[in-house]
Amino acid sequence: MLKRMREGSAFFIKGVMVLVVVAFVGTIFVVWGVKSTPGDLARRGVVATVAGTEISVDDYQQALRQQIEVYKQIFGDKFDQKLLESMNLKQQVVELLIRRILVLQHAERMGIGVSAEELAEEIRRIPAFAGKDGFNRQRYLDILRANRLTPERFEADLRRSLTERKMEALIRGAIRVSEAEARETFRQIHRQLTVEVVQLPAGDEGKKLADKITVAIGQGKPLAAASKEAGVTTRQLGPFPLDSLPKEIPDPDAFRQGVGLLKPGETSPLVTGQKASYLIRLMTQQDPPEAEYEKGEEAFRAQLLLQKRAVVFADWLRQLRQAAKVTVDQDSL
Repeated sequence: MLKRMREGSAFFIKGVMVLVVVAFVGTIFVVWGVKSTPGDLARRGVVATVAGTEISVDDYQQALRQQIEVYKQIFGDKFDQKLLESMNLKQQVVELLIRRILVLQHAERMGIGVSAEELAEEIRRIPAFAGKDGFNRQRYLDILRANRLTPERFEADLRRSLTERKMEALIRGAIRVSEAEARETFRQIHRQLTVEVVQLPAGDEGKKLADKITVAIGQGKPLAAASKEAGVTTRQLGPFPLDSLPKEIPDPDAFRQGVGLLKPGETSPLVTGQKASYLIRLMTQQDPPEAEYEKGEEAFRAQLLLQKRAVVFADWLRQLRQAAKVTVDQDSL
């Protein structure tokens, strides 16, 4: 699997360079469930089961409280119940706990773990446990006691956190970006496009109009004429690059995916977005000068590698979740 990820790029969506990743950082102070047997989740005080491992209501509530404290530090007085609900934080927390269990289960199957030496070294690196001369065991024990933690529980939680990080690093580290891939991606993003666009309503109304226009195009009529027969107009936009779409486009991500793989003269199938739908014909494209890539090659490849790793890792997690039996009691959130 790692070899396929290292050599291939099938998971990477070309042309999409602006990827906003919301990092949901948890803490290590999470108690993990034990193997479960079938039954009513709420009755057993369980929020979710992940391939037989339970997430208890207490574990979930503890993780939720920790995340609320994190966001209170970030947003200050602006953090209130309304913001909490808009962020869908409760669902984010349970999904994070599910993700952790999936990653740890996979690491166990692969025989990946954390040695006693690695664990001890990580504890010694934590600044809170340091005295004047480095790690101070008495300070370590005092801080754990103040947080109502035993060394055994803390170290078990830390071991799980380190194992998760090691598994993630293994997956991400297997990803590479070749010279050819970097050049082609740069070309896709920075080529100047001129398009003919039919913007349609979202939903069934847009689909009906698109079907009518598509039939007319199949009869040999150009997009503009076919659209006019359907009672809608076309617009010509461009030239523009994929990473800077015209302001007239209300659904840039959907539009970008629709136009990204077109060749000059081709018309896209119906591209659906949340605010509108589109039929797009690529009229012309102009590739960027080679010197433009050479000038920023190092920074571009580094950025591309980071994004490709994020996309592949997210897809790996999605596949883990699809393959596992996951049950969530939404009423317990």
